Amino acid sequence: MKLLSTFYQLKNIEKLSAYADGFLVGNEDFGTRLTHSFTTEEIISAIHLAKKFSKSLFLVCNQMFTDKMLVEFKLWIEGLPIIDVSGIIIADLGAYRLLDELGLSKKTIYNPETLLTNSHDFNFLSKNRIFGAYIAKEITLEDVLSIGKKKEYQMFMVGHGHLNMFYSKRQLIDTFMAYQKAENLYHNHQDLKIVEENRKEDPYPILEDKAGTHVFRSQMFSSLKHLEDLNKCIDFLVIDTIFKDDAYALEVLKMYKEEQEDRNTIKNLKEKYCEVWDEGFFYKKTIYQHKG
Repeated sequence: MKLLSTFYQLKNIEKLSAYADGFLVGNEDFGTRLTHSFTTEEIISAIHLAKKFSKSLFLVCNQMFTDKMLVEFKLWIEGLPIIDVSGIIIADLGAYRLLDELGLSKKTIYNPETLLTNSHDFNFLSKNRIFGAYIAKEITLEDVLSIGKKKEYQMFMVGHGHLNMFYSKRQLIDTFMAYQKAENLYHNHQDLKIVEENRKEDPYPILEDKAGTHVFRSQMFSSLKHLEDLNKCIDFLVIDTIFKDDAYALEVLKMYKEEQEDRNTIKNLKEKYCEVWDEGFFYKKTIYQHKG
């Protein structure tokens, strides 16, 4: 199992390379929920740095594309040293068709966030010979292992981070500020929380970026206790450090690389970043019930 990490600053790739096997990088024109929107020049630099340190580099291009965006996406991809890119993470099947036309299907990783909850759906694109896919975030550990036994290509999974649980293409914070007749100073801010009236003690991180508005789980999902099981089926485990920083990534990656919890490190991280760690949906079945 290889560890992939997001990051905030190019200069920290070398430090993080001590524990990460690869990195995720993106630009806000094509990716969303990014730690940082890197310019094309910075992404090219990241590709070269990853190659220098013998690490994988994956492009995060997980927006839902309009026809115009697909044209721009094609031109952008063609301007990158794509031969040195390990993979391109997409959420839109239109983007897959474009990458296939460019001869890049084998570099495609499909991540529809919540849809791949069983082995049939997970393997659906295997006949198209793509690189791999992400399993859904809200399935149990039992389901993860079951799908893993039947996988037909590379399996990706978010293994640590604030899991995104709500997404709208609407700029909801901007709409709210317009209603208040106030200037929106909060676009792309990563220090915002939304508080429900009946759950005031449990604020959720909220982010408005170019792709829309995103609300995340308040708890920090950690799979550290289950690496022995996950090693049996997960090919790429993602450490998502959105709302944190590269110092956080370094501490967390070290524990995952060594496959060992460090209680002092975890205690310090929880205190410094005001975190509550949990095991996400590993032991919580998601059940949809009809009203009545």
